[in-house]
Amino acid sequence: MDDQGNRLAGAGAQIPARLRAVGPGWHLLLERLHTQLKVAVPGYRVTDVSEKVGGLRIHVTTGEQTVPEGVRVLVAASVAEAATTCEFCGAVGRPRSRKDAPEGWIQTVCDPVTRTGPPTRS
Repeated sequence: MDDQGNRLAGAGAQIPARLRAVGPGWHLLLERLHTQLKVAVPGYRVTDVSEKVGGLRIHVTTGEQTVPEGVRVLVAASVAEAATTCEFCGAVGRPRSRKDAPEGWIQTVCDPVTRTGPPTRS
């Protein structure tokens, strides 16, 4: 995915403004995280939402000097869930490299037979 969602939202947006930065398979878990963060810290902001080496990266700021432990736990749970969720369709997935070769890019995707979204690049 490109970083268009992050560029358009600018610094200090909340998760809904950053959804386009990752594939649609991760949108539901990010929307759930947004709901949880709004309860914990209504004015939270994200400085980055992206995919890197097959994993979800989320950087949150809360206006406090250190991010509260509860916020870190929520973010860590979403990152862990993304590691087993296809970025394209939301089905159960795993990190894979191109054609399952050890070199090249890595993305978290499902088995091609179960995929309901667009195919992965090959």
